Amino acid sequence: MLTKLKINNYALIDSLEISFNKGMTSITGETGAGKSIILGGLSMVLGSRVDNSKIINKDKKCFVEASFDLTEMYLKNYFVKNDLDYDDTTIIRREVNQNGKSRAFINDTPVKLDQLSELTNNLIDVHSQFNNLDILDSNFIFLILDSLSKNQDKIKEYSRNFKLLKVLEKELNDKKILRDKLNSDLDYNKFLHDEFNDLEINNINQEELQDKIKEADDLDQIKDVLSITMGHLDSGEVGVLNKLQDISRNLNKLSNSSERINLLCKRIQSIIQELNIFSSDIELILSDIDNNEENIDDLRSMQDKIYSLQNKHRVNTIEELLRIKNDIEFKISTQNDIDNDVLKIEKSISSLILNLKAEALKIHNKRRSVIHDFEKLMNKNLIELGMEKSNVKIELSETEIIQKNGISIGKLLFRSNKGSRYCELKDIASGGEISRIMLSVKTILSKYTKLASIIFDEIDTGISGSVSSKVGELMKFMAQNMQVIVITHIAQVASKGNFHFKVFKREHNDKVITDIKLLSDKERVNEIAEMLSGDRSNKSANELASELLN
Repeated sequence: MLTKLKINNYALIDSLEISFNKGMTSITGETGAGKSIILGGLSMVLGSRVDNSKIINKDKKCFVEASFDLTEMYLKNYFVKNDLDYDDTTIIRREVNQNGKSRAFINDTPVKLDQLSELTNNLIDVHSQFNNLDILDSNFIFLILDSLSKNQDKIKEYSRNFKLLKVLEKELNDKKILRDKLNSDLDYNKFLHDEFNDLEINNINQEELQDKIKEADDLDQIKDVLSITMGHLDSGEVGVLNKLQDISRNLNKLSNSSERINLLCKRIQSIIQELNIFSSDIELILSDIDNNEENIDDLRSMQDKIYSLQNKHRVNTIEELLRIKNDIEFKISTQNDIDNDVLKIEKSISSLILNLKAEALKIHNKRRSVIHDFEKLMNKNLIELGMEKSNVKIELSETEIIQKNGISIGKLLFRSNKGSRYCELKDIASGGEISRIMLSVKTILSKYTKLASIIFDEIDTGISGSVSSKVGELMKFMAQNMQVIVITHIAQVASKGNFHFKVFKREHNDKVITDIKLLSDKERVNEIAEMLSGDRSNKSANELASELLN
């Protein structure tokens, strides 16, 4: 329940503080006095969009603070889920700084607006005359029936699964689009992949390949030079290696003569060893040339294919070609996997649809089970509201296609006179009739919802005479189950309140501001009398005001 509201620097309000109690509270005041400003400030702290034009004094901060008694609200799970400190008296605050930026707090902890709205939607319902149009929306029928049938938990579970269905359907659609694209590219990708496989590109060293081809171009000259070199090195007694061996043997005889001779021995032996390795390498090259001579055409063909692939894919290295090959292999692999993905998603969707249809049928049947009781309560209320000849009924049918609200299709039907046929409420009801029907709905819902407070903002517009008293009585009846705050211009409605505030304008520091005061019993008589006749001194109006209040 709302226990306190503080508003600072908002529109014509300089500083305002209102304390609220259980039961029904009436708020009255002349047109333009600022009742809507107070409601606007409350809406801001409940999570609505901030209208910076309402902050007249830009030199100081605007804030609205609302205190709620949560002792009977069972909302601790919300605080645990959002990692917030719980207090039976919870304070919600909204601030707007000089730059127009707003912040929201729950028990001094900063929160996002969606977190704020999630909490306040469970605390208070602000209903204005414009909200009467909600009843013309077919979805509102489901809100009514689900509240009466205690379907809320089933609806939450159904809504979660329905959202999951939409996610899966989108995922399936995206997969199919990707599959179609991959299908159109598949043949080409396979052709490219075959080109890479023909080369066995993973095993190619392009530098070695180029060296071999370059050698092949000078093959005869290389063989001649290497053969002559081998001849100089190993040619019998006149070969270089043989001569060096003689030199080494002769020096070795003198190695003990001096350290310098010994060093020369070691150097010549090192040279001989290196020339032996050099000679072996020449033999290997000659052998390799002899073995590969017949494959040179294949090597040139391989190089041409590599250059062709590099030009086709606009790259310069084997490593870049390998990356392209891996990408092509991934696309082909993805093509094979995506069919399995599509089958899995389709299977999940089919299973989920079966589950949703079963749940939707249970929800639909529970909705149907409370229609008779709802119609009975509604028509009883309409009689009390001066609509004795009118009737309301709900037409509920089911569809094969699952929807956001299940499989139900609902219409709220209305007839204004006995004997006339029922038509949809939106087609035939007047504004005054819609106001009374909506009030009747709210009265019924107040018994079934856990909402702590409701604010009616001039919902009684267009209602007058004896019906006004009936409207006030219904609101007072609602106040037995919840806190009811009524902003009204009608004396008969205002008189039913347990408490009565008056909104008025006054001058302060050469400016006009909006203020509010709790009326005493005497002040209340005067206010009701003025609402009745426009003159608080009118004796008859005062007598009638006293009678209404008693």
